[in-house]
Amino acid sequence: METSDYIIAWLVYLIASVAMSFLFWRAAKKLFWIDLAYVLQVTFMAIVFTPWYVEADGNVLAPAIIIFAMDIVTIEIVAGIRSLVPLAMAILLSTIITMVSIATYRVRKVRRMLSIKKNRRARKAA
Repeated sequence: METSDYIIAWLVYLIASVAMSFLFWRAAKKLFWIDLAYVLQVTFMAIVFTPWYVEADGNVLAPAIIIFAMDIVTIEIVAGIRSLVPLAMAILLSTIITMVSIATYRVRKVRRMLSIKKNRRARKAA
């Protein structure tokens, strides 16, 4: 594959992935609890956008999920594991970051609500 073909293939893949991500988000936020929709969206994006090397000693990147599928089909099931490692790490890291962000948002929201109630009580007492 020539360099220009490689760039075009990546651009087509990225445009399609962004479109699918947008559609997935629109469906997920309507069907699921919003925090679950965030986790599902981040997991989907980690699966779709994680790159990995096509060959073990090469320098050409492709989506890890495609490398996994092609290794399973063309080589053997065990060969697919090499692309699952970065995929699993990306999913784990993105899920942890999302969960911490959701928890932080929830704590701040509760503190803000308590602060508003406290201020209202202080104004009524004065």
